[in-house]
Amino acid sequence: MYKIRIAFITDIAKILEVAEATWKQTYAPIISQEQIDFMYERMYSNEAILQQMQDGHTFLMCLENDKILGFISYIRQENNIINIPKIYVKPEAHGKGIGKLLLQEVEKIAQKNKVDFLELNVNRKNPAMYFYKKLGFELYEKADIAYGKFWLNDYVLRKSLVISH
Repeated sequence: MYKIRIAFITDIAKILEVAEATWKQTYAPIISQEQIDFMYERMYSNEAILQQMQDGHTFLMCLENDKILGFISYIRQENNIINIPKIYVKPEAHGKGIGKLLLQEVEKIAQKNKVDFLELNVNRKNPAMYFYKKLGFELYEKADIAYGKFWLNDYVLRKSLVISH
């Protein structure tokens, strides 16, 4: 049975365990090794995760018998949006519905808090985009974001939580 719970500072090592197992492999076919190393260092050190938590990012972990399988992070933004900067599932847990469970959990939290949209960025070459589309996310805009000396070539995807009457 999977259990989803909030990650605390004491769980940073578990988050890094998932990042280590997934992040570089995900981006190896998409961006240069130099860019991977640059970004990973800034986003997935102990200090970086701690800083994100202190800046208001909530991390949720999916566990099975205390073993982490995946995580998601989200932050409430102005204009009634919850942004999801990170969602990763260990390769051995792919196809088990963990990513979907994590996204549904954030969606429930968003609905409870009367948020209008979930939003996330996905690299334009990342096949995960099809996973998000299956879960109701739609293309909102194309974004090219400077990151150090590199560029993030992303699609911004949005899912409306507004119930029309």
